[in-house]
Amino acid sequence: MPITYKVLDDGHFLCATASAPLSADDFVEYEMAHAADERIKPPVSELFEIKHDSCKDISKEEFLEVLERRNEMLKKPTPHRLAIVIHYADSHAWDLAKFYEGMVLLHNPESVVLFGDIQLARIWLGVEEVQVE
Repeated sequence: MPITYKVLDDGHFLCATASAPLSADDFVEYEMAHAADERIKPPVSELFEIKHDSCKDISKEEFLEVLERRNEMLKKPTPHRLAIVIHYADSHAWDLAKFYEGMVLLHNPESVVLFGDIQLARIWLGVEEVQVE
């Protein structure tokens, strides 16, 4: 899967990376997988790093589909803080992430902030000391 993730810190930290060109299905599959992952325990912080051009084939409609499908799930996703890290030159990913940020804030009790620097994102989440590898 082009999006990989790890559940760390006894289920309280989710660290994900999108490193290959994603299809809409890849993105929806990731969202559904981690939303239902039983290892994740509140309070949850998610760090989602989007590598340059990995979202070039995704549109705003896929983001809306994710929100719709999450609302249809029997087990509701755990509310959490989400830091999305995007390469500074990837304007398409920034536009998508800004759209997603606004939609999530309207529909879910989650905090979403976009970052261009992974270390600042980790500080905001309070996970700067958690080892990923």
